[in-house]
Amino acid sequence: MKLALGRDKVTLSVTSPENGTASEEVPADYAAADIEVGFNYRYLLDILGQVSSDQVDLHLADASAPTLIREGDDAKALYVLMPMRV
Repeated sequence: MKLALGRDKVTLSVTSPENGTASEEVPADYAAADIEVGFNYRYLLDILGQVSSDQVDLHLADASAPTLIREGDDAKALYVLMPMRV
């Protein structure tokens, strides 16, 4: 899965040899430089399955650095997701 972060939006896209391609754009509070990062979608789904909120905080340094995911600043859990090349 590839996440393309741009001004106030995140575009999620996937490509599968069996199923084709799909993309979805969701609103986000993002104002930094545009970045594209890839993740194993299963790991991302596992993390999001543990979160009870509709919003999460992604802390990205660059496309090759680990990403920190939190439910919010007060959350007790902190998740680390390693990127992959896509």
